Amino acid sequence: MAVAQRKDGRWIAYWRDKKTGKVVQEYFGRGPDGEKAARQRSDEIAFARRKARKPRGPTFADLAQVYVENQRFNDNSVNMLAIRLAANILPFFGDLPAQAITSQDMDDYVRRRRRAVWFRNQTRRVGVKDATISRELTDVKAILNFAVRRSPPLISYNPVAAYRKPGENDLARIQPPTNDEAAAILAAAAAHLARAIKLAWYTGMRPGAVELLSLTWDRVRFDRSVMTVTCSEKGKKLARLRTVPIHEALLPELAAWHQADGGKGHVVHYKGRAVASIKHAWRKALKRAGITRRLRPYDLRHCFVTQALESGADIGALARIVGSRPETLQRFYQHVSKDLEKRTVATISPLAMPDHTAPKIVLSKKPHKRLKRNSI
Repeated sequence: MAVAQRKDGRWIAYWRDKKTGKVVQEYFGRGPDGEKAARQRSDEIAFARRKARKPRGPTFADLAQVYVENQRFNDNSVNMLAIRLAANILPFFGDLPAQAITSQDMDDYVRRRRRAVWFRNQTRRVGVKDATISRELTDVKAILNFAVRRSPPLISYNPVAAYRKPGENDLARIQPPTNDEAAAILAAAAAHLARAIKLAWYTGMRPGAVELLSLTWDRVRFDRSVMTVTCSEKGKKLARLRTVPIHEALLPELAAWHQADGGKGHVVHYKGRAVASIKHAWRKALKRAGITRRLRPYDLRHCFVTQALESGADIGALARIVGSRPETLQRFYQHVSKDLEKRTVATISPLAMPDHTAPKIVLSKKPHKRLKRNSI
């Protein structure tokens, strides 16, 4: 199933008939209306073919239900997974027999998510980025792998285990904010956002509801210059705690905040109330600062890790501070590790070369006498 535009401007939907083997074409109008109708027809044909499959074993929706009920997740991970499943994954894969999912289904899902979306008022929105699609397909493969490992197995094998997801172009291409950008955002930020920015910049905490926004004053120890942070590491149903040292540049400002708040409540708050998200305040600060490139609050965490690695920090200690796995840091910050590898090689002392000014030893060129072969 595919959609194309003819030279005369008309849109067509075409597919191959399974019975006759011939390509069937349906013509539609020109312009946005014609394209919309052609794509809807292509989706109808694709959906009809998917429905025509013979059911074999549990559907993908059945496996997803068991997966959510039996895996260990913290509340934030459960909520995000539920959103991804309900909004996009289950409407597409839910009714399919899990064992019958093919690479073609995965390709169709990628195309649909990349495709522009039409609304009733005929406005158009660009499809989502490959990083988002890759994250959703990771959920699909994780659910299928879980069903295979389940005892007894719910399906005999993962039919798309070897499928290659789209490249993750989100995290890899968004450069962390520079010092000048961070200063500009900070100058344009509201008071509660300014606190969040400084905490994320100096500690590498995840700037969300689980870690940074849940930090309360009773978890800040000024006598030891540390704070206890709730770790939102994925895959953990029960949250654990980690200790994060307080940077010496943050310590006096943190003490001033503590005095202003009376030592009670959340460190980041809006007029005394807990803050659920800083995304709206972040967007407004970016606009006021005149920054048009894509930046997220989470990039402050990436900036912390990047600077630490570039300074030669031990990756094991850094992983404990930011609440992540060393292999995760190595995977997401490979561009930094390359520079570290070069600097590591540069630390090796040069090999001592021979002194060419020393007198040379001249070997005698007198030929050796050949020994006569003894006669028998």
